[in-house]
Amino acid sequence: MALDAALLYTLPKGIAAFRHYGWSEPAITFGYTQRISEINATFSEELRRCRRLTGGGIVDHRNDWTYALALQTDLPPAHRPATELYATIHRCIQLALESQSIQSQLAPCPRACGKLPAKELTGPEQCFVQPTANDVIHLDGTKIAGAAMKRCREGLLVQGSIARDALPDDFDYQTFAEAFQQALANELAIPIGTVADLRTLFDSRRMQQERERFESATWINQR
Repeated sequence: MALDAALLYTLPKGIAAFRHYGWSEPAITFGYTQRISEINATFSEELRRCRRLTGGGIVDHRNDWTYALALQTDLPPAHRPATELYATIHRCIQLALESQSIQSQLAPCPRACGKLPAKELTGPEQCFVQPTANDVIHLDGTKIAGAAMKRCREGLLVQGSIARDALPDDFDYQTFAEAFQQALANELAIPIGTVADLRTLFDSRRMQQERERFESATWINQR
């Protein structure tokens, strides 16, 4: 999470950065505006907690594929309407899933369709409990992928999660990652390049500052 923030604030002009990563311990992340008291009342103390820079609900990272996309402010996609960009990114996920013969759809907006939520939420919002508009879902309604965004003067950050238990056991994540990146490059008109070390793209001092911020009790418990 700290590395995502550092990328957002310090990417060189006209650069986009995409990365996906795993978790070294059982963890959940929760949206910037969520209350820590509700998080603590819902999840066991054994799970590491991290407040995200982005919004959205709680994401359980014990069995997911996590990714981040940072767009520096000079890139036109960084200024697309949030709902439009959200749908575009998730259509890219659909294309990547189709490359492995997995059919999906984008979730409709319940309010626009005059439907009530399938479940009445009694606790804090959880990302994979109830799909929201333009999430990626199976044809039976099971959620596959969701995301959250943060826009600032430096650019835009998207942090997304794909549920591993919603995909086959033999799903090839390397193939998926390559297809997803290619679809993003095509849809956002950003050519693909690679770097051996992401640290060349941002200020190391800012990265350390973000690490300290995200690990601090002040950040985690601020609401």
